[in-house]
Amino acid sequence: MAVNGFMIGGMGVMFKELKANSISTWVLIAAGLVLIEILFFNNGMLFSLAFSGALLYFGRKSFHRFLGKVMFGLGLLSLIMTILSMFTLKLLLLFFIVYWINHYFQSKKEPEVITPVIEISGIATNSEELIFKRQQLLSTKWVGNQHTPEHTYEWEDIQLQNGIGDIVIDLSNTVLPQGESVISIRSCIGKITIFIPYELDVNIHHSAIAGSADIFDYQSTRLWNESVAFQSQTYTEAHQKVKILTSAWAGDLEVKRV
Repeated sequence: MAVNGFMIGGMGVMFKELKANSISTWVLIAAGLVLIEILFFNNGMLFSLAFSGALLYFGRKSFHRFLGKVMFGLGLLSLIMTILSMFTLKLLLLFFIVYWINHYFQSKKEPEVITPVIEISGIATNSEELIFKRQQLLSTKWVGNQHTPEHTYEWEDIQLQNGIGDIVIDLSNTVLPQGESVISIRSCIGKITIFIPYELDVNIHHSAIAGSADIFDYQSTRLWNESVAFQSQTYTEAHQKVKILTSAWAGDLEVKRV
């Protein structure tokens, strides 16, 4: 179990330095640890991954047939079980849980204080006047539900990547600018719900590996590695409109008029 001791010791150092590094760096480190485990400490996993990949490949090619769907489902299940059996994944999951718990309690003890700064004649000084900076309506999350404000808010285009959780966007609480506004969401697992005012024209493109699409009064459509599109009749000529681009591994899209 030398590799286990090495990994645990390394995680302690990583924990102290996490804030100084970008998420992409830590994704690369996690991928490197997984690769090391597969190549040097768990060679049998190579066969499992190859077997799962073959089932997914041939199942995808024959997905229009029942046997193809069965093969694809078995391949996906086999891949998930193989990944969940990895020691490195369990260790990384434990590390991030401990990190976020620690981060939560630290933020409660030492809340971040923001001092307003205004630049006058090229010199940055403290001032009672605040520089207004618009923040993102929604932010990227690994786990958790998200909802646009329930009060009136200023609009800005949404480009969002989400892990596991539901997303609700209500456009009735904001005023869209003239022209085309954009909502772009990539989600792993979860439901996406969007409320659209009646007078607003829309252009919708949604794709999912597994899920459904329920757009306005049209019948709900089950999706298996498919995509759907919808566009208002007067969308091209409309002065105020919104383009919605969504995708999900496993999840539903619901678009309603309000």
